[in-house]
Amino acid sequence: MFSSEFLLLAGAHLLALASPGPDFLLLLRGALRHGRSYGLAASLGIAIANGIYIALALAGFSLLQQSPLLLMGMQWLASLYLAWLGWMFMRASLAPAVLPDAQARPGPQAEAGAGSGAAAGMVAGFFSALLNPKNGVFYFGLFTLMVDAHTGPERKLFYGTWMFFAVLAWDAALVCSISQRRVVATLGRALPLIERTAGLLLMIAAAALAMARAA
Repeated sequence: MFSSEFLLLAGAHLLALASPGPDFLLLLRGALRHGRSYGLAASLGIAIANGIYIALALAGFSLLQQSPLLLMGMQWLASLYLAWLGWMFMRASLAPAVLPDAQARPGPQAEAGAGSGAAAGMVAGFFSALLNPKNGVFYFGLFTLMVDAHTGPERKLFYGTWMFFAVLAWDAALVCSISQRRVVATLGRALPLIERTAGLLLMIAAAALAMARAA
């Protein structure tokens, strides 16, 4: 019972992680333009936001499903945030890319800048995941469909803890692979195109979410 339930839950969760979305685009752009520390901090912010939704699902507070007004507000807020994020990506694509140099030794000022950049990355990652209502609906639906009603709180806590660290590990591994020197050299040349494409996709997603809410 425990193994089959966990495998179903973990498999569905990993498939969701592997599908590109706003968080993936944020990590890709952030790691290329701002470096590994920014990307890893964004990964932590994304994991924390996912952890909040996981905790709400575990506690049984299906707020987004039971409150149409809250769901509507989250969807409008998410559409505005995605549109803003897409605009920022497209605007950033006009600036020359100053990519991180893995061999450069940072001085005191660079280390201070890295610290502030990491804080900005964590905030960006946190709000990117928190303002995506699909994350909340996904976790609520996942626990409802795949976790038996008689599953004890200890097992549910284990499921939630595993999913939190799975999100963090997946995103951190993605950032580390992107920030490799060879990958940076290859993708860096295409960074403006990547940012324009990502910005366009985010703005389309924002428009689609807004139209679905207005319909």
